[in-house]
Amino acid sequence: MTVEKFQYSLAVVIGIDDYRNGVPSLKTPVNDAQTLATILKDRHGYDVKLLLNEAANGNSLKDLLETELPQRLNKDDRLLFYFAGHGIALNGDDGPEGYLIPSDARLGDISTYVSMATVNQALLKLSCRHFLGILDCCFAGAFRWSSTRKLVPIELHASPRAVRSLHSRPSLAGDYFRRL
Repeated sequence: MTVEKFQYSLAVVIGIDDYRNGVPSLKTPVNDAQTLATILKDRHGYDVKLLLNEAANGNSLKDLLETELPQRLNKDDRLLFYFAGHGIALNGDDGPEGYLIPSDARLGDISTYVSMATVNQALLKLSCRHFLGILDCCFAGAFRWSSTRKLVPIELHASPRAVRSLHSRPSLAGDYFRRL
């Protein structure tokens, strides 16, 4: 069986070091994003959209997800989405709600954050054949939670010690559930 090549390979690479409005700055996301962008372009032939610091503001991320990506990607394309910056999880009505923090976010103002559920829904709507998402931020596990609101436990065949370990690391618990 042969696998057909992708028509188009797009990498969206976002790195934010320089936050303002009360959000503390970071040290490595821009360097990490630039390194990844170079590797994807030079070694793997990706077309790279690189958004660094102020270019990765709330409006540009919203436009990217709602307009640009749906227009650029087709059914035989692939997308790699990488975000390096701050992430946060807040208590919601149905469990933790995760947010990516754009460069222009204001500390404590949720309306300036980008909901991981919104990102998830936008990415699910894309017609590309292959998607790889990498979130290099705190609370990246909340992204998975945003797509699995109705969970049922599946039977585990694990030792009591492994189950105790699982419960002590809640970010791994989602791996032992499946979506209805």
